[in-house]
Amino acid sequence: MRDILLALIFAGLVPVILRHAWVGIPTLFWVSLFTPQLQTWTFMHGFPAAMLFTVVTLAAIAFSKDRKPFPWTRETVMLLILAAYFAMTSHFAVNSSGAWDFWVHFMKILLVTFLTPILIHGERRILITLLVITGALAFFGLKGGIFAVNTGGAHMVLGPSGSYLSGNTYIGLAMLMVLPLILTSARLFHRQWVDFSIPLINRFAVPIGWAGYAVFWFTCAAILATHSRGAFVGMVVITPFLFLHMRKKWLLVLVAFIGVGVIGVTAPEPLVERWQTIKTYEEDQSAMQRIQSWGVAWNMAMERPLTGMGFRNTALGYDWWITYAEFEGGWRHVLSPHSIYFGLLGQHGFGGLAVYLFLGAFTFLTLNRVRRTAKRRTGKIWLSEYAWALQVGLAGYFIAGIFLDVAYFNLYYAFIAMSVIMRRELEEAPKPAEATVPTPAQPLPQDTRPSLSNPSLGARSGVERR
Repeated sequence: MRDILLALIFAGLVPVILRHAWVGIPTLFWVSLFTPQLQTWTFMHGFPAAMLFTVVTLAAIAFSKDRKPFPWTRETVMLLILAAYFAMTSHFAVNSSGAWDFWVHFMKILLVTFLTPILIHGERRILITLLVITGALAFFGLKGGIFAVNTGGAHMVLGPSGSYLSGNTYIGLAMLMVLPLILTSARLFHRQWVDFSIPLINRFAVPIGWAGYAVFWFTCAAILATHSRGAFVGMVVITPFLFLHMRKKWLLVLVAFIGVGVIGVTAPEPLVERWQTIKTYEEDQSAMQRIQSWGVAWNMAMERPLTGMGFRNTALGYDWWITYAEFEGGWRHVLSPHSIYFGLLGQHGFGGLAVYLFLGAFTFLTLNRVRRTAKRRTGKIWLSEYAWALQVGLAGYFIAGIFLDVAYFNLYYAFIAMSVIMRRELEEAPKPAEATVPTPAQPLPQDTRPSLSNPSLGARSGVERR
């Protein structure tokens, strides 16, 4: 039944995308992050959904006039430079065929990244896309959180088998990145920042918001229960930002005091033992493997500082790889760099790492600008709040990425695309003072929240729907 239902959903989405090309973008994020095809058991399992919807979206764009020009921003320029730089390193790669294969894979990620700001514009589309990205991973947070609570955190929370998020480390990072988005989405509904113009949603907006808060806390538990040290360090870093952004902080402190000081709630022993290895890394084999891999990547970059060794250099095997190591342990493990930064160093040299870091810095600064000015300049609370959420999610990505090889994670590039879109939304939206002033013939409606489907209502409330 699950396979039949998914097949019907996919079949129904195809004509919708052909008619409304922008629907293809949230659909692509849904199938790549949630991977519904891997949640089935028979004929739909492993179905090439991303390929299908990419082709359908490209076909729809060819006949659609409802699109924006390609945005030439510092982020998109850096993405093009990154693609060109990776092409150069693939040309000089030690494993040329494997390098070009992965370069093509990376170009598919960038293709969706470039299509997103062309098709996604205006309040309605931006919010739907953000909610799809959030919901696709919040599902695993809710599911994993319930599992963690039921088992007392004694067992690892894992991602969907067969996907990029399989295992504990990658799903931990993904949930960490969307955790601020879950909180902001809950506030979006609970505080009714926008009018969705759907009576059922408007009627139950507050309960939906409360449910979102519950998913937020379950996701916190799920992140910790992944037993991922990278996700744990990232959680430690972003927690102060989440706490400072919350209201009723005194209530959280009171609950924590009662839970720990009165009831005696403590972290499960398996989690504590796992986290303690951060301090005693010399005694932990996994940690020492990371240090060994970082040394390998550094030495590769020192030998070839501009090009590195290229994508998939580890395919040359352990005997070649170990010649770059500072020491050899009593293990033979997956030859992963275990780090965004060392991975880029080994594969693309200091030049590739520099381009990547500039891209991340530009994205972070753009989101910071939107966060600081959107509410004052446009009156759109949601625009400022989601910029904050993406910014905090990026901080978690860059911190946890010290220990995880996730330089090509499509969620990161989705964040970049959304930052470009939100910057454009900020620049094109009229200031509240420029909004249409109602005349006696145009009285203000009682509900002056910005509408997702009624442009005139948004303009009268001081927030134009774009």
